[in-house]
Amino acid sequence: MKTNPERFVLGFIKFFGTPLCVAALLAAMVAITRAREGNWERAALAASIAFACAGGGIGAIWWVRFHARALDPSERLRAANTDAPWMWREDWASGEVRTSALRDANRLTVVAIAWCVATFPIFFLAPHRALRAADYFAIPALIFPLIGVVMLTWAMRLRRRFREYGESRFVMASVPGQVGGSLTGAIHIEKPIPPGEQVALELECINRTTRGNWHSLTTWDWILWRSDQTSISDSTGSIPVAFMIAPDCRPTDDSNPKSRIVWRLSARAGQYRAEFEVPVFRIGA
Repeated sequence: MKTNPERFVLGFIKFFGTPLCVAALLAAMVAITRAREGNWERAALAASIAFACAGGGIGAIWWVRFHARALDPSERLRAANTDAPWMWREDWASGEVRTSALRDANRLTVVAIAWCVATFPIFFLAPHRALRAADYFAIPALIFPLIGVVMLTWAMRLRRRFREYGESRFVMASVPGQVGGSLTGAIHIEKPIPPGEQVALELECINRTTRGNWHSLTTWDWILWRSDQTSISDSTGSIPVAFMIAPDCRPTDDSNPKSRIVWRLSARAGQYRAEFEVPVFRIGA
């Protein structure tokens, strides 16, 4: 199993989607009760927690549903290519798989800013309650603004990476990559890296299992097969890709949404990072 900081942050948001919505309702009830009692400090603290939880929960559920729609096979392409599942997605059919660096950075930035704004009062209310009224139960509430700071920091890192490199696209030499054959092509970067730069490439066959219901509470990536190599950027800054794939590997398979077989191509060079979900199938005998 393999994880990285980006997937941890996004997985954290997805995992707490529904619990955060429930917590928002409970915090809102507490805020209303304290306001009726005239305890405005506790009411403001509970209201801040309610806004933070509601924003995070709704944003998490929307995020997961957005990704699910983005990866849904096109019904038009499916009908036109019944025996060629690698033609069911528009990016695969065109032989050009793109990253979504700017879109991901923008979405995480919006969620992080909303979270920070909603939880900002907690930075003042929680320590004030702890020092003035010896109410140390308010201290754990500081975890909410700290989560916002972590998300905002990571969003700024994604935006800085996009400004430096822009979007990336993997142009396949032939579609699809073949089990027992090869996956070849080249990665083109909007703002190319210098020629002659060493790039670490990795191709992985992943069993992506999902536990939960429609909003995907937990997702785990289990690596079934992996190959890595070092490539050198050419005179235009493009990165050549050429992997041989073992004949006993499992092909891409989306038939079971709770246990998908996904092939992922990753590239790393300095601060540059890119991931592509590529089609790998078994063709012929």
